[in-house]
Amino acid sequence: MVNALRLYLGSNGFIVLAACLAALGCRGAPPAPPEPPPPVASVTQPIDFPVQSYYEYNGYLDSVESVQVRARVKGVLEEFRFTEGDEVKKGDLLYRIDPREYEAAELKAKSDISKAEADAANAKAQIRLTKAEVDRQQKTYNSGAGAVFDLDKAQANLAAAQAQLDVAAANREAGESALRTARLDLEYTQIKAPIDGRISRTLVTPGNLVGQNETTLLTTIVRMDELYVYYDAAERDLIEYQRTPSGAAPGAKGPATLPVEFGVATEKGFPHRGVIDFRENRVETSTGTVRIRGRVANPIVEPGRHRLLYPGLFARIRVPSGPLRTLPVIPEDALMTGQEGQFVYVLGEGNVVQKRSVTVVPQHVWKAESQQGPTWTLAAPVPPPGGAPSAGAAPGAGGPPPGAGGPPPGPVPVRSVVAVAKGLTRADRVLVTGLTKSRPGAPVTPEHRELQQPAPEAK
Repeated sequence: MVNALRLYLGSNGFIVLAACLAALGCRGAPPAPPEPPPPVASVTQPIDFPVQSYYEYNGYLDSVESVQVRARVKGVLEEFRFTEGDEVKKGDLLYRIDPREYEAAELKAKSDISKAEADAANAKAQIRLTKAEVDRQQKTYNSGAGAVFDLDKAQANLAAAQAQLDVAAANREAGESALRTARLDLEYTQIKAPIDGRISRTLVTPGNLVGQNETTLLTTIVRMDELYVYYDAAERDLIEYQRTPSGAAPGAKGPATLPVEFGVATEKGFPHRGVIDFRENRVETSTGTVRIRGRVANPIVEPGRHRLLYPGLFARIRVPSGPLRTLPVIPEDALMTGQEGQFVYVLGEGNVVQKRSVTVVPQHVWKAESQQGPTWTLAAPVPPPGGAPSAGAAPGAGGPPPGAGGPPPGPVPVRSVVAVAKGLTRADRVLVTGLTKSRPGAPVTPEHRELQQPAPEAK
């Protein structure tokens, strides 16, 4: 009986097990998890903006005028009358040398002139006397009562008196010359500033003998209200500069006054402006560069009433390259760099991300660290153009409204803006945020923001 049951279960157990497995197969595999929604990415369209390209260089500032103040006469330095490092005006008294030696020379010259005038007067009196004597001796000789010797002697005395008058006149001229020299030397004891500018420290202190065997250097003065900015431009830049319309002024006798901008040390950007007034007449063959010079004003600024720029300062310089061009501009945050160079992500059909290589103008159109005041912004999200639904949205829906589930997002400041010379148009939609979650060929949920520049009166 037991054996029969085992046979029954053995033969039917397989059938029961197969039936159970079949039942499980009818229920199917567990459903796959839903695909995640496309990532949200801020999108903006480039806007056209006038862009100026620049050549950039390193250079330095130098003084327009610089003079060495020297002692031109010998003497003991008595005093100096200026504050070291201060600005002086042309004609200000700087030093005084002991003038007594030259005052004595002036008095001696005056006395020599007086003596010469007295000698001249005496010679004139002698001439009148000898002329009378010659006339008397001539009459006596003509009457036969006089000797020829007396007549000759009278004529010789007249010639001697005339010679004395000539000597007196020459002595007067020599005295006047000595007086002018004495007065000039006396004037040199008062050393005055030859130009306006900032004076250095005094190199000689009072009590020292100056001008003994050479003109002693006392100090220096550099002009500060205007400065030169020098830099070396590559010969390639020079050729391009010569070819551009701004590089040559038709009918101009000198070099074109092209603008030059620069900044120094801790300054951001290029806040100082001047004009190029000179370029060297040859290219330096050892370096392939040509020396260029600009001229810039250096006014007194507040607070402190001082001049910001100094001769010798290092300068970062830029010079316009060609005319203004209208180019599409985008936030720099949208730029990425790979082995192929710089590129951006743009949206294609169905909000699918596409990779686009671009060529960017080297200089920033705007950068937050280099300007003050109003900034460029990405405006609050706006509905996509034409009401096109976002990827993953239900048909007929325009995507979730901006700020759903919270306060509406406001404008976002842009740290920097760059111009794209090649690769973009105003119609392209460029991803600005969400770049790390976006992939070429995959859709995204775009959050459309408008790139806005500061108002014209606020720039």
